Amino acid sequence: MKKILLFFILSGSFLINAQNKKLLIDSLKVKLNTKIDDATKAKILGDLTWHYKEFSIDSALKYGNQGLDFIKKINNKPALAQQYSDVAGVYLIKGDTKLSEAYYKKSLYIRKELKDTLGVAKISANLSAFYTQYQKLDSAMIYAIKAISFFEKKELLNYANIVKSNLASIYENMRNYEKSLQYNFEVLEYANSINDDNLKGKLYNNIANAFYFSKDLPKSIEYYKKAIYYAKKTENYYNLGSCLNNLAGIYFDINEIEKGIKTAEEAIKNKNYLNSELQKASLNYTLGEQYFKLKKINKSKTHFLNSLLFYDKTVNTQKVAQIHNFLSVIYALENKMNLSIQSKIKSDSLLEIYADFKSNKELKELETKYQTEKKEKELLQTRTEKAETELILSKTKNWVYILLVILAIAAGTFFAINQRNKRKVQEQILAQKERGLKAIIDAQEEERSKIARELHDGVVQQIGSVILKSRNIFSKNNLIDQKESKELLESLENSNQDLRNISHQMMPRALKDLGIIPALNDLLEGSLGLSNIKYSLEHYNINDRLPQKIEVTIYRITQELINNIIKHSKADEVSVQVFDTNDAIILIVEDNGVGFSSNKSDKGIGLLNISNRLDLVNGNVNFEPSPKSGTLVTIKIPL
Repeated sequence: MKKILLFFILSGSFLINAQNKKLLIDSLKVKLNTKIDDATKAKILGDLTWHYKEFSIDSALKYGNQGLDFIKKINNKPALAQQYSDVAGVYLIKGDTKLSEAYYKKSLYIRKELKDTLGVAKISANLSAFYTQYQKLDSAMIYAIKAISFFEKKELLNYANIVKSNLASIYENMRNYEKSLQYNFEVLEYANSINDDNLKGKLYNNIANAFYFSKDLPKSIEYYKKAIYYAKKTENYYNLGSCLNNLAGIYFDINEIEKGIKTAEEAIKNKNYLNSELQKASLNYTLGEQYFKLKKINKSKTHFLNSLLFYDKTVNTQKVAQIHNFLSVIYALENKMNLSIQSKIKSDSLLEIYADFKSNKELKELETKYQTEKKEKELLQTRTEKAETELILSKTKNWVYILLVILAIAAGTFFAINQRNKRKVQEQILAQKERGLKAIIDAQEEERSKIARELHDGVVQQIGSVILKSRNIFSKNNLIDQKESKELLESLENSNQDLRNISHQMMPRALKDLGIIPALNDLLEGSLGLSNIKYSLEHYNINDRLPQKIEVTIYRITQELINNIIKHSKADEVSVQVFDTNDAIILIVEDNGVGFSSNKSDKGIGLLNISNRLDLVNGNVNFEPSPKSGTLVTIKIPL
């Protein structure tokens, strides 16, 4: 079954029903032809792009591209960013992934340039949906968490719940169906509270998908029917076509072929209305297969040819090859042998398994049957001459082949042994390097722990004792209220507190006893609490303790990054986010400072420390400009 993911393009209200949208479109088209200022014209072109996407992809792209050309002329950057986003959403529905991603990235670049944080969050939500649909789940999760975090802070519940629905799709792709259903039902509760039938229909479709992939087919059918009801009620033809397509797939899976065909044919009608080429092609292919099984050859051929119109324009060579394979049999049954042979050749060549057309017995018989008598004689003569020649040379060739095989085996054995030895040496070098790095870092942590204990249990306690004795002596000699005595005691207490802070930073007890989140909170409070830098710490899906090696790595890397921010960035805001994607731990540290530079030597050493620590846990780091004009650091550590 073709899986259809729920995605939303964040722009405007989603509470307008289909009939009102049609009336709105008509009024916008009338207004477009009147005398209006440039800003109003740009907005109308954008609105037409947005509203047409659920009715006609061709019309949406027509107004979308007109809008892009016009807005570029008037040089309105905010409007241009919005138009790129809307057109990207239309291309996503159409199935043009390259243009969709490119236009989203252009919109994101402009919004970062304008420091439009709300706009950046919206594009992050769109990119999350895009990467979910095309199976780049790490990127999808990162963009979704960023967007949800921003929307919830700003109490933009509509947007937050929309992105949560895409988060449900991400978990579905990760095969965590329990989490997927949890988020879908959470958003469904919100949709019921605002009585949004359009959103309900899309959520029922997603819930049905999750039940399908968790093998609960009765529940899946139940929720697809609910989704179809709401899609018809709101005249959302895109969602209706998707639901019908998915339900047809289930009927085919459980061998209720007639029901499946009836449902798929209905889906085709709605896909034609919407003009979503990717979905139409998929439906046509499925119907072609099912009609073929029922031996309804004419209908099967019609659907395969309709499907081929789209797939011939794509890079999906496997699908094109499968279609031609079916067509070769259909043409043979229709006694169109030339077309049958052509389709078979096309199919085999695309799959890269067509080595010799004449070696295929079935096609050879077809070709021989329909060749002229003259060509048959020429072919027979050629084969006879070839057979005689091969008979003379066969013994010689056999010896040559034997010698070549022996040489090939010897060369292959030598090459394999040589490569294996090289790999062993490389593995030993890498293992030795890793052991060396681990030993250094372990030694550093052990030394930090030792120094921390000595400071806390030794020097800190001694200074504390000196403070108590000094207070007693000053009290006995009536010196406790004198200025010099107070200054001395205050100096001792400050020094004692500094030593405590140093001890905790070297080996924080919170990290050892409570885990990474409390430890990071203490680190940020201790490092930034008394500074002019505002900070925030957010975590997601971190419910249990992580492996000690990973917790120490995250803590030390964050410590290094925070120190660099304090020393070099001139930032006044810092955001730290940690979340678990089930497959990896993601750490994001973002500031609004002057930006990242690796030219300074101390920063170079810091980066080397980060890189060394990540090598030991197979992690990686990425530095990029932040939307806040500073630096965005993303760390990924696999679990």
